[in-house]
Amino acid sequence: MNHTCKRVVQYTLLLFSCLQISAQDIEVNLNNIEILRDKFGVPDIFAETDAESVYGLAWAQCEDNFAVMQENLAVIKNKSGILKGKDGAAMDFMYQFLEVEEFAREHYDRDISPRIDLLIKHYVKAVNRYAELHSDQILVKGTFPIDEVELLALYNFQFFLLTFGILDVAKVAQNKIDLKEGQAEFRSAGSNAMAYNKNITKDGNTYLIGNPHLPTEGPVNFWELGLHSKEGMNFHGVTFSGGGVTPVIGSNKNLGWTHTVNSEDYCDTYKLKMHPNEKLHYQYGDQWLPLEVKTAKLKVKFGPLIVPVKRKYYKSEYGPTLKNKSGYYAIRSNTFFNMKAIEQWNAMAKASNWEEFHEAMEIQGLPSQTITYADRAGNIFHISNGQIPYREESVDWLKAVETGDPKLKWSYDRMYPIEALPQVKNPKSGYLFNANNTPLDCTAAEENPKLDEFPKSFGILSTNTARANRFKELIAQYDQLNFQEARAIREDYGYHSKDLGFRQLLNLEDIFEVAEKFEDLADVSAQLKLWDRQMDIHNEPGSIIALASLYLGDYYLEELEVFENVASEELLADALRYAKKFLLKHYGSLNVELGTIQKVVCGDKVLPMFGSGQTLANCHPAKYKKGLLKSRHGDTFIMYAQYDEQGLIKLETINLFGNSRDPESPHFNDQMEMYVAQEVKEVSLDEAVIRANAVRSYHPE
Repeated sequence: MNHTCKRVVQYTLLLFSCLQISAQDIEVNLNNIEILRDKFGVPDIFAETDAESVYGLAWAQCEDNFAVMQENLAVIKNKSGILKGKDGAAMDFMYQFLEVEEFAREHYDRDISPRIDLLIKHYVKAVNRYAELHSDQILVKGTFPIDEVELLALYNFQFFLLTFGILDVAKVAQNKIDLKEGQAEFRSAGSNAMAYNKNITKDGNTYLIGNPHLPTEGPVNFWELGLHSKEGMNFHGVTFSGGGVTPVIGSNKNLGWTHTVNSEDYCDTYKLKMHPNEKLHYQYGDQWLPLEVKTAKLKVKFGPLIVPVKRKYYKSEYGPTLKNKSGYYAIRSNTFFNMKAIEQWNAMAKASNWEEFHEAMEIQGLPSQTITYADRAGNIFHISNGQIPYREESVDWLKAVETGDPKLKWSYDRMYPIEALPQVKNPKSGYLFNANNTPLDCTAAEENPKLDEFPKSFGILSTNTARANRFKELIAQYDQLNFQEARAIREDYGYHSKDLGFRQLLNLEDIFEVAEKFEDLADVSAQLKLWDRQMDIHNEPGSIIALASLYLGDYYLEELEVFENVASEELLADALRYAKKFLLKHYGSLNVELGTIQKVVCGDKVLPMFGSGQTLANCHPAKYKKGLLKSRHGDTFIMYAQYDEQGLIKLETINLFGNSRDPESPHFNDQMEMYVAQEVKEVSLDEAVIRANAVRSYHPE
């Protein structure tokens, strides 16, 4: 063997050995990683390298949220059914049905660069190390260790849930195939985002307001942190309590961004044309192909018992397939284009200007979520971001597509570039906003994107949420505004002054006329006539609105209807009757303040809560104890950032209950009083200030 051949073989063997390095094989110098905690328990992680900072992030996250993290990790180990019973088993089935891990193992080497791979390995190593040292905290045996591919698979699975693909599957499973004509969950929760620049701000500065609305409990609310390395990372923001390699919302010294949930068409359903005689054969072009029969093997906890359960599903050329009473249906979701979400969020966090941030967006690793951006140069930007495939425009993709045509199987190799998506940069109005409403209404009317500028296959909705309508009403009062006025808009808990209607229920305003029509609702009508359309804790008619909204929400959830409903008079009357019965039963009166019945609850703290599911300051209640409701979804992490030409002036935040989901932690609910008082805490990206404010400093193990 000549010298050149020997070198080639040596290089090949070295490359192969490098590819086989696991998270457990990497060496981590723990002395290079320092975790500083402030009085609220919020960690700032300082490290030499980005990878070491991620190790510190993962360690601190485990300290604060280990039990909640396991709710997520159980899915990738097929143990959610053991941990959470029937509801968990549904997630286990979905994970297997979508073959998420198979996708991740197939695409890891293609999509994950060596730099991002190193970040992921450090995260995985820290989580496994924490589990090893705290085995008494493991909820289900066999959850650990995790590996890098499993972690990436979890990211894609969570995005499938965020793009509401699960609702399409639910409709197939329940034989309701009208899909987007009526999705599950009656709510317009999902976040507020606002950005302002010198065209409207009195001081000439730029403001960014981030206000995601998520469940108040579980793995998808937020955990706050600062992340700092000598490789250019200097960022404060949040990732999810249930786990996350990099922040997903926040600010560095030059720029920041926030996300909201958007509703373009990200998941499609195909009704297969089955052979009239050959069982389990479907048409695909001029062929009749056999469905591949698959079995999901689940374990479900019923009381003290763990019961094995098998569930059959299928695989077709169009995607994973289910059978119901009316046929066989395949699901095709945009969440399987790539696995580059971590790469994109990391690049966004390290960007120092608009050009670098735009380059990060071009990675196109986020399957959905709007992005609202602001920076020190005065740029503001909003995009209804997502991975949208090229589809046949003659087809109505918002319905189940009955076909045997291979041409309608859109490709995972090609998506629309970000330039093709609805977006606005630096409008003359000086403001941008999103409240989960149509991307065609994000600034002043004359500067908005137009529906005919985009392919019909995008599935763009043109209706607004109640929060968007209220924002427009409030911003119209200002030719210019200062920061406190901008903040007051986000903190508003009032409805639109003339129209309660919104995307999910277009005629809610009719509730006043309905109350007048029915004799048994005369006393309710009298109360509603006194209502000032506010949802503050002392508002008595607000209690009727909260309870009626809860009734309507449960109704549409049961019916799997969400978009553009028109309620009958009888349904609206029944909602008011429910509110009346509730108040008289538990309080003997209709004159009950909202804060008396509506609470925010965490541990032993129970505090009055303002707002509703349709107000900017957001609270979606659910039934709680006898005679009480509690917030289940709404305002979580709130961020206010101000920039001038020199950079970040001030960054203020609040994080719902506190920064730990461990009930034994002093930071489990230590921000609650500030939260209900609409107060914030100031945070810093300056190392000297961070160190001065720290109450604890230590290294991970």
